[in-house]
Amino acid sequence: MIRLLHLADVHLDTAFEGRTAELRKHLRESLRTAFERAVDLAIGEPVDVVVIAGDLFDDDRLSFATEAFLVEQCERLDGAGIPVIYSTGNHDPGGSSYRASRIDWPETFMYVDDTEPETIDLTGPDGSVVGCVTAAGHASTRESANLAATFPERSEADLPHIGVLHAHVTSAAQVDAHDRYAPCSVDDLEASNYDYWALGHIHQRQPVNDERTAWYCGNLQGRSPRETGPKGALLVEVEAGNVPSVRPVVLAPTRWETVTLSGLSTVDTLTELEEVARSALLDQLEAGRGDTPALRDVIVRFELTGPSPLASDLDEEEAIDELEAILSDHLGVLDAEVRTRDLSPPVDVDQFRGETHLAGEVLALLDRLMEDDEALADVAPDVWASMDEDSDASNIRALVRSLDREAIARLVRSSTD
Repeated sequence: MIRLLHLADVHLDTAFEGRTAELRKHLRESLRTAFERAVDLAIGEPVDVVVIAGDLFDDDRLSFATEAFLVEQCERLDGAGIPVIYSTGNHDPGGSSYRASRIDWPETFMYVDDTEPETIDLTGPDGSVVGCVTAAGHASTRESANLAATFPERSEADLPHIGVLHAHVTSAAQVDAHDRYAPCSVDDLEASNYDYWALGHIHQRQPVNDERTAWYCGNLQGRSPRETGPKGALLVEVEAGNVPSVRPVVLAPTRWETVTLSGLSTVDTLTELEEVARSALLDQLEAGRGDTPALRDVIVRFELTGPSPLASDLDEEEAIDELEAILSDHLGVLDAEVRTRDLSPPVDVDQFRGETHLAGEVLALLDRLMEDDEALADVAPDVWASMDEDSDASNIRALVRSLDREAIARLVRSSTD
């Protein structure tokens, strides 16, 4: 059995999304802390090998101080007798013109920057081979070849075999949020018959095949409000011919969360809004998303939606800034951001029905769509054509039913802009 720590998309010295220089500095320090925790975990377990599936750092931003920190942490692993196998990605490609090739790595640090797969034997205390790792790297920042398809089939059926690659698995969740570098399919991965694939590039932790033998570990630390929830690494136990044991480990000290606040039609004071925000944030943190962090370690974006008596009060940037400062202070979070783009003033829709102005005409059209299937098909032909024979128009009609208040609110808002 091989025990490994699977890391990827560490992005040391990344350009974090943070609204202040102080917050961005905090996030850079948080990322270093997360990597140091990963090294602590590897030594404490201990694992047999650490694999890093690309984007260890951002090539054009890596500072000398961070390079020294990185080498120091890898030397700790070297001192503990734990090898590191690192395959380059699109942010830290190989080649003499890039930083990775010019770093003085420790002796047990195996750096794979060639697109040609390389197989490395893992040895036990007595020098015998106990497993194999095959890895390939990105030689440039825009690798377009299917590298996974070039990996050889396993050669030893009775030894654990692990693949390491920074790749764009086309069927993975959130794949459209990432550039299509080293694209491949699940079939390409499974053709090698490896016991485990350690993948990088997609920042959401997930298995990519039904057999759960190929995983993205996700990035080590969230970098923006789009990368929410617990972040870290995967602790994996691999045996030849068996499904690997995969355990997520939270390592990031700072967590991003995006919380939607709806149903605000009766919330008409700042105190009430603050309580709604607190309750929604705590519910989300406790709803099965891993270890619950301290609020002081959370960066939260609140997205306010729907009708609210506070909409007009929050129509100015200065008012939103004040609300953000109050929420940050009173909730005790690291930072709070408020978005109100989908917030609208309360509207009595019925008062516009039967009128001859634009609002009345819009409501008349929506009412007709609720009653006339042919009219509904005319305005949504593609959706209508894709419906099953056994389906009716209820799904589309449900959408139309929700449009009346939104449409009138937008008309009212645009008339006052």
